[in-house]
Amino acid sequence: MSTKVYSHSRLTTYEACMRMGFHKYVEGRPDPSGLPAIVGKIFHAAFNKVISDGHSPDDAVFASIYEQGGLPEGVRASDLIRMTEFTFRRVSAIQGEFADITSEVHLQLEVAPGIIVQAYLDLIIEDPANDEVLISDLKTSWAPFEAHTTKQLPLYGLLFKEMRGGFVPSSFRGMLIFSRHSNADSEIEFTEELLEETRQWVVELVGRIEAAGTDINNFPMTEDRRKCENCPFTTLCASGYVQGLPGDGVPKDDAEAVLIGQFILFQELALKRMKEGLKAHVKNTQKPIDLPMGQWDFKQSEPSPKIPVEVLRQFAEDHELNVDDVITADNKKVKEWIESDVTGFLKSQATYTSPRSTFSFTDRKEEKSDVSVFV
Repeated sequence: MSTKVYSHSRLTTYEACMRMGFHKYVEGRPDPSGLPAIVGKIFHAAFNKVISDGHSPDDAVFASIYEQGGLPEGVRASDLIRMTEFTFRRVSAIQGEFADITSEVHLQLEVAPGIIVQAYLDLIIEDPANDEVLISDLKTSWAPFEAHTTKQLPLYGLLFKEMRGGFVPSSFRGMLIFSRHSNADSEIEFTEELLEETRQWVVELVGRIEAAGTDINNFPMTEDRRKCENCPFTTLCASGYVQGLPGDGVPKDDAEAVLIGQFILFQELALKRMKEGLKAHVKNTQKPIDLPMGQWDFKQSEPSPKIPVEVLRQFAEDHELNVDDVITADNKKVKEWIESDVTGFLKSQATYTSPRSTFSFTDRKEEKSDVSVFV
């Protein structure tokens, strides 16, 4: 076996789904960065500035947002600052008086003959006074999980052991810290048995990868469909099911029914991602997508006037108008009253909702409908 460098992410990708590893590493297809990945990059860069450079959490977050090209839509800087502050307090609470903390430690070591593994360790807390080492990985995911369910921390422990020439402290542990959740930390002990099991896991997985070669048929898909929710290559997997499936969609047996049901789920997810990609393209290029039957573009709603009911009642009484005409869900009448009020009183009392931009398709045959507004 030739010497190759396998990153931690590469090994976990293949472990999650061999087919995903094929599309990403054998075919070399781009892996688009979704919202969770971007948020994770900003958070980890910010926390590293707090630990390594002594920045305050708010300064670190804003600097990281700038370095990453801005904050994704729908994400608030205040949330990232809160996550950074919470994580720093949590790390400070478990840090001993004489402990040293290092972050973003890059390791690249041979864990078995011909197999080199590299990884970036988020946090290493070393306490020589008590002969303790804690390796922590910081998670920004919404759903906490147990440390023993993943090979990530044991692999980090194995790399640390190799870096120290096989020496490990008397207390050698790993911990997942979830920056969005309190009391969700999950810890494991790096026993000799666990670390050697991890080494064997790497050897066996690399063997499977090498044996699979470049034939996609040697790369089985995961049997856990939940993993497909976060896979960027779901559409590629779905297209493989077209062969052998009935064109009319009527299954001849339970086996085909299962395949069709799975295919539909994959396609629904693919269509959702396609629309998200098209939306991003139109937003970046500032140009609509013209089709023979219509157009994809952002549509801006009109600002809606809002006036207190008491003001409308008084205005109706003063001008001998029927207030019931405007106390409705559709506030076209309110607009008419504002426009026809020569005194300007109603206009001075009105506040307007912010217009919303919606990405949608407009059929050329459809007439544009009036926007509904509310009082």
